[in-house]
Amino acid sequence: MRLVKYLLLLFVFSYVFINSAFATVKVGVTHWVDYTNPDETGVYIELLKEVYADEQLEFDFSTYKRITNLFEQKQYDIVVGVAKEDIPLAYYPNWYLDYDYPINAYFVDSAHKFNKLSDLNNKVLSWLDGYNFDKFIEYPHDYYPASTIENAMALLLNKRIDAFVDFDYNIPKEYKSKLNYVEVVPARPIYLAFSNNEKGKALARKFDQTMPKLKSSGRLQALYKLDYENTRFAEFDANKTKIVLSSNDESLLRLNSVTEGKSLDAQLYKLILAEMRDYRIEFVKAPDTNVEVQFGISHCFANKINTPERASRYLISKPFSLYLAPRLYSPNNLAQFKHIKNLDELVSQSGLRLGLSKFRIFSEDIMSLLEEVDKTKIKPAPTNIFSRLQQLAKLQEFDASIEYPSDVATYWHDITDADIHSFDLKLKTSFTVGHLMCERSEENIKFMQNFNNTLSKLIQSDEYKALIYHFAADLPAEQFNKIYQQALLDEE
Repeated sequence: MRLVKYLLLLFVFSYVFINSAFATVKVGVTHWVDYTNPDETGVYIELLKEVYADEQLEFDFSTYKRITNLFEQKQYDIVVGVAKEDIPLAYYPNWYLDYDYPINAYFVDSAHKFNKLSDLNNKVLSWLDGYNFDKFIEYPHDYYPASTIENAMALLLNKRIDAFVDFDYNIPKEYKSKLNYVEVVPARPIYLAFSNNEKGKALARKFDQTMPKLKSSGRLQALYKLDYENTRFAEFDANKTKIVLSSNDESLLRLNSVTEGKSLDAQLYKLILAEMRDYRIEFVKAPDTNVEVQFGISHCFANKINTPERASRYLISKPFSLYLAPRLYSPNNLAQFKHIKNLDELVSQSGLRLGLSKFRIFSEDIMSLLEEVDKTKIKPAPTNIFSRLQQLAKLQEFDASIEYPSDVATYWHDITDADIHSFDLKLKTSFTVGHLMCERSEENIKFMQNFNNTLSKLIQSDEYKALIYHFAADLPAEQFNKIYQQALLDEE
């Protein structure tokens, strides 16, 4: 009987704690005109005041970089208007705060004709100090920090920089007619980030409980006014299961961009997710770390190699992507060397100069092959794949490089119209497969089942197979078909 009373009191106490007002709620916020004004007005602040009418909100205005840093030091309960990748360890609600505008690279038409992101390769780029747009631009570039928008516009118009990266709404109207742009990151949801503790989770639940009421009453539309259409709240279905997929593949992060995703992963996910419309899939930039950071219980990693350690911790999908083993590539015709059995012999007889980055690490069998190669035939090469292929195309420093076929298929024809030829390194393993990997949760188990069922149908299709073959570069069709069967179909 005492135990029953104790449990009842504990339940009542927990309910009161979760649903009662907190003494104070500390909110980190950056000044965005009309959204978060220092006089505590603006769309987002008015929304917070309505959702948390019973709480005492304390707003602390500072730069975006500072508030995200202070949040990680546990100084705030809430941070307003963040992208998930900027605070990966926060607790996030189901409802978002707004849809941010695309991030664009602005340039002067008379100076450049940028049509795609790869055109930014080796250019001088600028953005406001404090923003970390660098993580979205995979091509080598120089960075010139700007202190203000006015300073940035002066640098751009005077051709001191090649492009300025920022959100569209930050570019003054008087300059827009003088500029063109290429999209860097498409429009994406931004959130209230909550502290990952009981207080933060209670505040997040209240946000999720209140937002549907504000939407149905018309209050959200009244608050956001002309920007309501941009929020996408009208078509937002909170009943769909949200799954967050993290990746370092910039093409995946731009899957819904006006700039079509070029990578194999982006093309495969486009096919798969078109068949899974009961889910809200959100791609988020993975942290630049080997630590597998999660974004809540509905989080998955878009593409991982299966290992026994991972299989013991995560849900692992059937293999959905296929990457052929690295080959030796050269713009020079290698057909005459087909009879050669190994890399060392090829390099010594062909006179090829092998480009190799000192920071690049291959599998053990490739490293063993490289040990046998005459060191005088190995030349320094860039670490970045685009820069390395760009240098290979010039045939100046080196004329051969070891590359993954999928990378060659993705980037080579952005660089040159010239043909490229390959040599089979005759490795022990001819391919690698990628898997979706998810945190263990009830929702993720259902998602994984649906993902696998969809995949089982798609990998049988000619469209799926042809897509992967496109990224196999110049591999003979007969050889590819055997690998495809072994890697994907035999799993069925």
